[in-house]
Amino acid sequence: MLKSLRARVFSLALLVCAGGLGLGGMLLYSALDARDAFHLVRHTQEVIMQLDAVDSNLREAESGVRGYLLTGSVSYLDGFENNIELARRDAARIQGLVADNPPQAQRAAMLVTLVGLRTKSMSALFEKVRRDPAKFAYDPAKAVRAKRLSDNISRTIGAMRQVEGALLEKRGHNAEEVWASTNLLVFLSAPFLILIVSGAAWAIIRGIDKPLADVLAAVARFGEGARDARVQVGGGTEFRRLGDAYNAMADRLVHALEHQEESERALAAANAKLVQHGKTLEARSQSIELIGGMSHRLQALREPGELAEVLECFLPQVLPTLRGHLYLFNNSRNLLVRAASWGDPVDLPETFTPDDCWGLRRGLAHLVTDERKEVLCRHADANYKGGQLCKPVMAGGEILGLLYVQGAICEEDRFRLVLLVENVALALVNENLRKRLRDQSIRDPLTGLFNRRYMEEALSLESARSLRNDAPLSVIMTDVDHFKRFNDRHGHPAGDALLKSIAALMQSHFREGDIICRYGGEEFAIIAPGADLELIRARAEALRRAARELRLTFDGAEVGEISMSFGVACSQGRGGAGGHDLVVEADQALYRAKRDGRDRVEVALPKPKAKAA
Repeated sequence: MLKSLRARVFSLALLVCAGGLGLGGMLLYSALDARDAFHLVRHTQEVIMQLDAVDSNLREAESGVRGYLLTGSVSYLDGFENNIELARRDAARIQGLVADNPPQAQRAAMLVTLVGLRTKSMSALFEKVRRDPAKFAYDPAKAVRAKRLSDNISRTIGAMRQVEGALLEKRGHNAEEVWASTNLLVFLSAPFLILIVSGAAWAIIRGIDKPLADVLAAVARFGEGARDARVQVGGGTEFRRLGDAYNAMADRLVHALEHQEESERALAAANAKLVQHGKTLEARSQSIELIGGMSHRLQALREPGELAEVLECFLPQVLPTLRGHLYLFNNSRNLLVRAASWGDPVDLPETFTPDDCWGLRRGLAHLVTDERKEVLCRHADANYKGGQLCKPVMAGGEILGLLYVQGAICEEDRFRLVLLVENVALALVNENLRKRLRDQSIRDPLTGLFNRRYMEEALSLESARSLRNDAPLSVIMTDVDHFKRFNDRHGHPAGDALLKSIAALMQSHFREGDIICRYGGEEFAIIAPGADLELIRARAEALRRAARELRLTFDGAEVGEISMSFGVACSQGRGGAGGHDLVVEADQALYRAKRDGRDRVEVALPKPKAKAA
């Protein structure tokens, strides 16, 4: 009951009002009783005062008349008429004051009558004396009547005064009792009312303090970080509503805090990811810059050996935590040959076949981190327990080589490896293109031998070297006998096939340092640095015999025997002929062999020495 704080306060207000009204009513009732009691006391006192005034005025009037009669002085009569009038008026007033008391009213009526008679007799006496003082004579009978009348008035006033005195005492006692009861009522009811109001207020305050303490405790615990702090209010309706509102607010706040924490965690993760991406971008920017520098140098390669120099310089910078080898195909594409190394790798084979590598077999990168889960290539290090990667170097669908790497490969290393392989492949493609262009510019497209332009450059170079080193230099000029007849008989395709066969035969009979050229048509030239006349003549003879034994098959049919004629010239170093002169001498010797029956070797004739002047 009264679970609502508003109802409690309203009940307390009603209780205070009821108590106040009750106490006020009782106090008003007591005050009215006290007022009536004191009014009666004042009424009695006024009656007594009026009685005394009547008695006093009559006595003063009688004294004035008596003084006049005894002394004859008129001054004794100055207040006579006023006293007579006041006595009559006061007697009439006494009659009105005691009208509510019948016995006293009878006495008051008698008093009025007696006062009237007495004042009438005294007024008559006063008139007589005032008209003719000399004729006034003392009348004993009248004096006795006057005396008797005065005594009756005194007895009446005394009786009335006695009655009023008793009433005054009684009414004063009653007034004191009423006042005492009023004081007692105030003394008793005020503490009782205060006690009731205090008790009700204490109950209300207690009903407020505990729920408020619960709310404040929950708020304090929530503020200290206890997110499960909730209010369990058992007080009034208002505090239950307050507790429910706080709990709902706390739930929403916890949800908002959790959402904020999730947002902060997501933001921190995004920031960390952004920082990581920034670091990755920075690392990749450095990688791109580094690989770009390497790429610029790879594009500027001019000699085959420069590729290894550039790679061995930049690979430790591009892949500082890894080590490995770069393998390239040989010209026959049957072996992979080590071209560059970095990072102090283990000693692996210099060459291996393509079938030894699973990466080359599949044309895909082959990573081995656990030998129990992946097949290890035969060319790899079986004792190495870390990661091993075989990544083919490819361009235009063609495999150009292999990058073999050892070590723990991270994401950034993968990125660098992709760029590295692409740039190495591009460099190899460019190198092959340059080689092809160089070959096209210095080699004969049909036979693959050096062309006449290259021969002239090489001849000038070797001639200067022969003179500088005082070393022999030999030149052979040769052609195919009756080649025009061969073409006419068998056709140009057969003639081209014959020239290719002759070129291959010549390459197999001379040293790697000898320069074999197609001089023009069916004519060839061989430059042999360091070969003396006997040696070069023996080689030419051996080639002549091999040409006689050559059997060429074209379109499934043998095309017949062939022969070759040779002209040989040799310079013995300082004081010898120059390169151009050697070609002319060898060409003249060739013409001589042609003239003397072909299929032979002729040596240039020595020039006659100039005579001294």
